[in-house]
Order: sequence, then structure tokens, then C-alpha cells
Amino acid sequence: MNLIELLSPSGTKEINITEAHSDTLISVRNLGREQEDKEGQAFELTVNVAENCDNANVTVLARYETHKKQRKFFTLSVFLKGKNQTAKIDVRGISDDKSLLSFNGGGIVAKNSEQCSVNITQKIHLFSEKSKANATPVLRVETDNILSASHSASVSPFSKDIFFYMETRGISKKDAKQLLRKGLLFPNDEV
Repeated sequence: MNLIELLSPSGTKEINITEAHSDTLISVRNLGREQEDKEGQAFELTVNVAENCDNANVTVLARYETHKKQRKFFTLSVFLKGKNQTAKIDVRGISDDKSLLSFNGGGIVAKNSEQCSVNITQKIHLFSEKSKANATPVLRVETDNILSASHSASVSPFSKDIFFYMETRGISKKDAKQLLRKGLLFPNDEV
């Protein structure tokens, strides 16, 4: 498996997958508590799976957090252009305090592709009543010859009751947030 790690990225990046039967994991993590930027921090990632890369698999795991007054924007496009290609996109985030977190984009299955599969999941949890989020999964299928295509998005507030319940069990609010953060961002022990 090819592993590509992008830590606290910004700007624009393009990744080209050019090997048939390849298995690529792209890990994007922006969990820092750096100073907030008035314009916000934006990152745009484009992944191109070449037409001649039959049976190529691409997994994108993106994990984001915003705190205080941070503003973070993540845009992703994965292009499948060949035969039997698979893309799994799993984007998760937590927005806290008065911050804003925005996820945009997803998968494009090109007209010439055959028997491809793409799955897009975007989940953002709001840890504060004043935090904001936007999740927009985009799935564009330009062919009828597709194996499967699905997308989902959720932005959900966290109930204060959960924190209260954990405090009644002797867990401080700070520790409760850390436990929930780890479980929500890294549900499969991918820490």
C-alpha cells in the first residue's frame, strides 16, 4: 500500500495515481490549534487516477478540527477515469467554540470509466452552540457503466447532556471532550 500523509496542509495539491492494481491511502490531518486567520485556512486536493490504472484503489481519510475563531476550508476532487477503479472518501471533523469548518467536494467518475465504485462520507460534529459547519458531498457520475456510487453528509450538534452524563461518572468536561474527539475523528483506531 502506498501511503501519502499531508499534515496541516494549505494551498493546492495534486496527486496523480499512475500504477495499475495500486492501493493508495491518502491521510489528511489538520488538527492544529494554531492562531486563527481572518481569511481562514484553505486546502484544495485533487486526486487523478489515470485511465490506464485498472483495478486501482484510492482511500482518502481526512480529519479536521477547528477551535476558537478558526476558519478551515477543505475541498477535494477524486477523478476516476479507468476500469474497475475504487475511491473511498471519509472526511470527519469537529468544530468547537466560535469556529467554522467546511468540507466541499468528492468524486467524479469520468465518461470513459467502467465498473468503478465511489463512496463519499462527510461527518462534522459541533461541540459548541456557536460553532458552524458546512458539508457538501459532490458525486458526479458521467457513465452508466458503474458498479456503485454513494454519498452522505451530516452536521450534528453535540448535546450538553452527554458531557453532563460523563461528568456524573467522574470524567471532567475536558477529558470527556478528548474521549469523544478521539472516538469521533478516529473511529477505527487510526490514531
